[in-house]
Amino acid sequence: MNEQIAPIRDLALVWASALLTGQLCTRLRQPVIAGYMLGGIVIGPHGLKWISQPDQIEMLAQFGVAMLLFTLGLDLSLKRIFASAKKIFAAGAVQIGLTIVLAGLFATFFHLTESASSAFLFGCVCALSSSVVITKILIDRAESDSLHGQILISLSLVQDLSLVLLIPCLPLLAQLNGAGAAAAGVNGLDFTELAISIGKTLIFLILVIVGSTNIVPRFLTHFTGSNSRELFPLTILVLCLGVALLSHVLGLSLALGAFLAGIMISQSRFSHQALHDLLPIRNIFSTIFFVSVGMLLDGKFIVDNWVPVLSLVIFLILGKALVGMLSAFFVTNNLRTAVLVGIGLAQIGEFSFILLTLGQNSGLISDSIYNLSLTAAVVTMIATPTLMNIVPNLFLKQARASAAAVANSPAPAHAGGHGDEDSNSRLDNHVVLCGYGRIGKNLGNVLEAHGIPFLVVELNAAMIEQLAIKGIPHIYGDAFSRLVLEKTNLRKASCLVLTVPDPIASTGVASIAREMNPEIKIIARVHRARDIPVLRAAGVNAVVQPEFEASIEITRLTLNSMQRPLAEISRALESIKSRRYSLFNTDPKDIELAQVHTHYEDDQEGIWFKVQSDQISGKNLRELDIRKQTGATLAALKKQSKTIAYPDPEIPIDADDEIYIVGNAEQLKKFEQVFELPRFAPMSASTSDDLSADFKQI
Repeated sequence: MNEQIAPIRDLALVWASALLTGQLCTRLRQPVIAGYMLGGIVIGPHGLKWISQPDQIEMLAQFGVAMLLFTLGLDLSLKRIFASAKKIFAAGAVQIGLTIVLAGLFATFFHLTESASSAFLFGCVCALSSSVVITKILIDRAESDSLHGQILISLSLVQDLSLVLLIPCLPLLAQLNGAGAAAAGVNGLDFTELAISIGKTLIFLILVIVGSTNIVPRFLTHFTGSNSRELFPLTILVLCLGVALLSHVLGLSLALGAFLAGIMISQSRFSHQALHDLLPIRNIFSTIFFVSVGMLLDGKFIVDNWVPVLSLVIFLILGKALVGMLSAFFVTNNLRTAVLVGIGLAQIGEFSFILLTLGQNSGLISDSIYNLSLTAAVVTMIATPTLMNIVPNLFLKQARASAAAVANSPAPAHAGGHGDEDSNSRLDNHVVLCGYGRIGKNLGNVLEAHGIPFLVVELNAAMIEQLAIKGIPHIYGDAFSRLVLEKTNLRKASCLVLTVPDPIASTGVASIAREMNPEIKIIARVHRARDIPVLRAAGVNAVVQPEFEASIEITRLTLNSMQRPLAEISRALESIKSRRYSLFNTDPKDIELAQVHTHYEDDQEGIWFKVQSDQISGKNLRELDIRKQTGATLAALKKQSKTIAYPDPEIPIDADDEIYIVGNAEQLKKFEQVFELPRFAPMSASTSDDLSADFKQI
């Protein structure tokens, strides 16, 4: 084939292999990143040799890494990180320091290095995790906003920034490795090169700080004045590559420069549009990076050196997971979150490749250590997405098993850990609100305004202080714990709301809550559609998917702008919701009830009421004559699990029956006044095991 089109051929092979292996992993419910790397193994120089010279796509792979880290920087909230900066930097320092020490001891014990400098640099290589892999996993799993997601991103940022301090020190390490060991110690070392490297780094960081506050906002304002949709993404791309190239010239890496460029733009008002415009480019070219990583895996090297390779991989996965878990306790006391953080950090990252190359060029890293570290990096990168898929499922199964095991256990006599236990124990018919972020806070404001008692369960210490100041009943702790749920007086609560974006936590809490209070209504937030049957099987009554609800509101506004009748809009929206949330609808297959909705007038709506009054109980529709007294119509009657549309006038209405009243606002208000019945929002108590098969598959 003509060498002029060889790069195009290689790109076609890379994307085709990524498509096929990615689709395979998706069907097998495995992370798509593992599929991309598998594709690289298949077509690479150590596989089918379809691409025998990976250097041809190396620059495109670097561009993909730069784009991924640039968009990570764009989406990074420095304010949120600096709000807990002390804890994050303490956790990062502990994670990096402990890993360096343990990896250095590992290298010394197995005689992989011959000097302290080499062992230290090997430890640094092992300490850095992959921001690319971490970010991709969290995005694919919709867990960027979860607690473990925020900690992982913050810790990976600390690791990446540590590279800025480490690279200037490499000349000093090289001199210590050579002349220092010979005799003279540090007295004969030349610090000129070190001083120059540190100076370049400081200059670059100053430029980043000044650029983010003064230069970049003005630059973007000037080039966006034309309102051209084509020029704006081009401007962002030029900024990204310009800062990345400046970083490379100053002796740092392209990827690190791109990451810092993203942080610069993230502080401007253009960050959201920039992220939107560059996402397609990021997704396309980051795929090349993952495939190119797979090409590095040499099966022959693994076979010939399987003992050291296996030892290093086990050390990295177990050791880094343990160190990461311990460091996470500086930020959270939630064991589940700490474990997920540890697993997320259990790999060698792309910045480690930079250290390996620089270390090899300076004589600090031997060829055998280089190949061993490179192989371990690829294997752990492939293993991490799979582990991040397996561990949450283990937590889900453990949560259901724990809930079943403690279902009949007596409540604990004492459980401390919140502000006013006596006040909380007196709560009755209240709402238990797990999580007091943006969603929880808005709900809390509404509940407070309507005089509805509620209690907040929160694990964020700063948020607990705000709740205490406002006098809102609260408990500091993890709702995943049965002890904490006992303290919420959940057995007397009427509703449990789970606002956390973590499906593991929501499923576990729902399972325990359903066992403690079979009658409670449970409402949960969910990001992924595939989590809906899991939550349903755990006993959740209703779910809210923020992205889907946004589409519902857009649909409503669109139909409203077209001046469609209110009843028609309501029916259209209910139809859409019923298809997405069909597992949670009351009598979703009841055709008769669906026919009730087709008889709405434009100004009418339907409301469910619960029969709790002697004025109605025991009487039939003919005796009540609801239409004559209120103008409204009883359109449906639900007895136990059977819903009857337009019931016979002779059917008696009993206590605990549910009736569906249709009318305009005035008629419905009059009905409430005459019959004194409470409105009722029916939600199915889905405690059956009919979806257990779905649960096991997810």
